[in-house]
Amino acid sequence: MPDRSASPTLDLQLTWRGAFGRVRVFPDRVHAETSYERDALQPVPMDALRGWRIQPCDFDAVCVEFLTPDDTWRVLLDTSDEQVAALALRRVLGQPVPADS
Repeated sequence: MPDRSASPTLDLQLTWRGAFGRVRVFPDRVHAETSYERDALQPVPMDALRGWRIQPCDFDAVCVEFLTPDDTWRVLLDTSDEQVAALALRRVLGQPVPADS
């Protein structure tokens, strides 16, 4: 059973144009929450995760997209955090799915 008291190895967050996003990467799991495109801050249902990717959202933000069977959950991060987020997520979640075309 994972140690739920462990500190994250990476903790990134961004408040962007009224939306809040946070990605916390632990050695054995990822916790994310977002209010982007949502009515309120909500946790991403990681137990339903089918894939992930990082794509541009705007000139000053990137979206970490967590794909579930029913929805795409977008967590906004600063563009300067894109590479470190990709490395940490790849380590825990595996390779990203191809970008939207």
